Amino acid sequence: MSQRSTLTRPAKPRHAVGDDLVTLPWAFDDGHLAWRKALRSFCRERVEPGAAQRSKDAKFDAGLVKELAQLGVFGLMLPEPHGSGVDLRSMCIALEELAYVDSSLAVTVHVAVVNAVLLGALLQDQPDRRDALLTELSSGEAFSAFSLTEPSGGSDASNVSTVARRDGEGWVLSGAKQFITNSGTPMSRYSVVFAATDGAAGNTRRPVSAFLVPLDAEGVSVAPSYDKLGWRSSDTHPVFFDSVRLPADALLGQEGRGMAEALGTLTWARIPYSAMAVGLARACLDESLRFTTERSSFGQQISSHQAVGFKLADMAADVATSTLQVYDAAWKHDNGHSIEFEAASAKLTACELANRIAYDATQLHGGYGFVQESAVVRHYQDARVLTIAEGTSEVQRLLIARYLGTSG
Repeated sequence: MSQRSTLTRPAKPRHAVGDDLVTLPWAFDDGHLAWRKALRSFCRERVEPGAAQRSKDAKFDAGLVKELAQLGVFGLMLPEPHGSGVDLRSMCIALEELAYVDSSLAVTVHVAVVNAVLLGALLQDQPDRRDALLTELSSGEAFSAFSLTEPSGGSDASNVSTVARRDGEGWVLSGAKQFITNSGTPMSRYSVVFAATDGAAGNTRRPVSAFLVPLDAEGVSVAPSYDKLGWRSSDTHPVFFDSVRLPADALLGQEGRGMAEALGTLTWARIPYSAMAVGLARACLDESLRFTTERSSFGQQISSHQAVGFKLADMAADVATSTLQVYDAAWKHDNGHSIEFEAASAKLTACELANRIAYDATQLHGGYGFVQESAVVRHYQDARVLTIAEGTSEVQRLLIARYLGTSG
């Protein structure tokens, strides 16, 4: 007996623009949902209205940073009394909601929070100093940059030419770093700088140590900001260190263990970074749904054309895929599971899909997808860096291949 198709047209769309595409009852409790609601409201009311102009002007908004600090964003993952001590899922929620409206502000928060957590770990043996520093960072009064990437290093993060040599009881630091976020804002006070500290001359694989460097120290110069394709209203500069004298306690953690600390931080940090890609992709889908349902071509709604409907369906499936991967990785981190594969996979998938979805969104917008006034154009520009920063897609593939045992 033949069966007729049970596919029917729903009476109304299942997904309303602005709502979550997928729900994650296994990942979120009431606290997560309340946090999402609060952040979403703040982002739509305070962040979204000026996002396009800030991007156009490449203007960092210190006022918005202060408002975010009042919400407790910068202390999200810090223990009490410095922060709320919440989990990685809460940070992912914050970055997803921020990136939905403004990726520049999202990456500003991402770098600030990750650095605060890193410094808290590196200063465990100096509680008084740690507490004073975390008080500054969690309040949003001060930023600490993360100075690892160098002009000649690229994806080879361990190829560090910046050198810190012992000088009496202290250190002398010399070298250059590039693409350093939060290094030139009004609240930029410090940078965690990674430098070679020992080893044979000419050996580019010398042990690397981490140092806390005040950005106003003599010999530190923050060069003019980059003129970037995307993330235009975030703060990014080259930073130079010319024989910067540092006290003995500028060394963070154990000498020669800096690269291990950096890579350990970068592993879990890829998960909230991937949440930024989810937020951007979700925004592109919503903008495309809005545009194609409000406009007509050839006598019918654009979204009703099968080719357009199929494209939107692919975009929705990709957003769902990224969302599930990111929050699965975050849940595993919060529950003490191994995340090496999950973090790399989420970073690779979410960031690659965000680029594809942003491309499709600009295509669906036609000519409007080629003018700066369109939100999807800004998202398209912001998406491009997602597969580059925090470890390129190629690096993520290498990490996954190593996990599978197919690469050295």
